[in-house]
Amino acid sequence: MAPSRGFIPRRRGSGVVTEELEGETLLYVEETHRAFCLNAPAAKVWQSIDGERDLESIAASTALNAPLVDRTLQELGEAGLLDVAPEASLPEVDLSRRRMVRAGLVAIPLILAITVPRAAEAASNCTVGLPAGPRCTPALPCCNGLCNIPSGTCG
Repeated sequence: MAPSRGFIPRRRGSGVVTEELEGETLLYVEETHRAFCLNAPAAKVWQSIDGERDLESIAASTALNAPLVDRTLQELGEAGLLDVAPEASLPEVDLSRRRMVRAGLVAIPLILAITVPRAAEAASNCTVGLPAGPRCTPALPCCNGLCNIPSGTCG
């Protein structure tokens, strides 16, 4: 992994579907069937990733402070939305509930991850291994037969 200072983030090359919807950006990773909802500040960071700007340039173009941009890039990397995830190089940002309320929640970049069921799973009434259902086990397998036993989720 490369350090964030001087790190030039690049969006994942393929397999990400992007949709703008009512001030939020929705990203869908086809390979993992995971969707991510970015609020307006996080979407600004995403849109500023052009393969040429570093963290400081992105912070300047989005009018967000560098530690928030750094954390947002880390989360995008951890979510598999960047070619390479950056390592943290700036001081951790205190994102406590009290601080978010004081700062105004909309000013903090937020990335919400959602696991999207495949079409067959969505049409089924089977909930084994899904967030709202029971954990999958060898005795209680997933409907699609692909159980990640350590996490108890279907994959």
